[in-house]
Amino acid sequence: MSALGSSQNQGMSTRFLELLLKTSEKAANIARVIRQDEHLFRLLVQEKKGPEKNPRFVQDFKTLADVLIQETVKHDVGLQFPAIADHIFGEESNTFSNTLGDTITVEVQADQTATATLLSTVCRSVLSGDTQASEMLAAEVHRDIGVDEVNTDTNLPLLDLPLEQCGMWIDPIDSTSEYISGEDLKLSVGDMYQSGLRCVTVLIGVFDRVTGQPILGIVNQPFHAQYGSRWQGKCQWGFKFGDYSKYSASLPSDIKPGKSKIVVLSGSESSNLKSRLHSAGYTVSEVTGAGYKQLCVARGDADIYVLSKGSTFRWDTCGPHAILQALGGGIVSYKKVLEVDGNLEESELNYSENHTAESLSPGSLHCNHDGLIAFRDGSLLCELIQVLRQMQARKN
Repeated sequence: MSALGSSQNQGMSTRFLELLLKTSEKAANIARVIRQDEHLFRLLVQEKKGPEKNPRFVQDFKTLADVLIQETVKHDVGLQFPAIADHIFGEESNTFSNTLGDTITVEVQADQTATATLLSTVCRSVLSGDTQASEMLAAEVHRDIGVDEVNTDTNLPLLDLPLEQCGMWIDPIDSTSEYISGEDLKLSVGDMYQSGLRCVTVLIGVFDRVTGQPILGIVNQPFHAQYGSRWQGKCQWGFKFGDYSKYSASLPSDIKPGKSKIVVLSGSESSNLKSRLHSAGYTVSEVTGAGYKQLCVARGDADIYVLSKGSTFRWDTCGPHAILQALGGGIVSYKKVLEVDGNLEESELNYSENHTAESLSPGSLHCNHDGLIAFRDGSLLCELIQVLRQMQARKN
């Protein structure tokens, strides 16, 4: 199929993008409602331990919030695009189990009342009979969202996606610890935050199930800007299929690197890697949240995101990867590009369903085992690879 095909499929593909933007905003609304409502927030920060912990259920309200957002996206997409419904994957299992072997499956129901009833059943088991939470959350799940409510470019282009062979990866709330703590710490470098609510993202990625290539990505930042006690979100998207690519108009189309190239990474990276990058002339900034670090690269606030460890998963990278590809960049395997004969194209992360079964243990399923490097500018990536290879050679 060509990137630009029949007008009927273009219309459906553009409608699909509009739907994903609206569902990402609904997810962001749920995240904001939980965080800003005093009653729901008390449940969010409540960590049951010891005798206070319900001995029958291992999950808590944080898990329920994640699952509900994930299931809301699945439900809304499945209603309009049922062929994709069976190929939507996420971080969370939607089954709550107890030690007696009983299970409750969280799914969005046909109407608000039915969803509230199901959630109250879960809440009675997980939250000691808290029905107020279930009613508030059900209202948000079934609220109609208009595309004009999404803080993004609403003049959407005509797209032509291979809808019949699309799959999706969802991360309902990336950077959960920052979502709970909410303490913002702004960096002195660029317009980036080291930690806090601004590092929280909702990640939706669409990939081609045949090739495993990411083709459409949405990153919704529920806590982009604060006005008094009210938060406003910001949503970015990008699309690349074949030779055709489009992305949010608010994303810069061309980035001219400054005198100091900025690398974002996790605080847990080795001191050796950080010092080597410093020595090579890079400005190293520690930032929280895999989704947020990739967003910083897409926006041009950082040049490259480096992760040497296998601590991200398909749901963390699929959406941002599609946006970066639309901008002319991508995400490659850290380990593979350090090989002398490493081919950059072959080193790109892949999301095919065959790739998701590679791991040997359930705990590492869907993991990007070899680390990653996210970039916009291929020439900067090549420069960095040479630095990293020299580091590796010295180590050996």
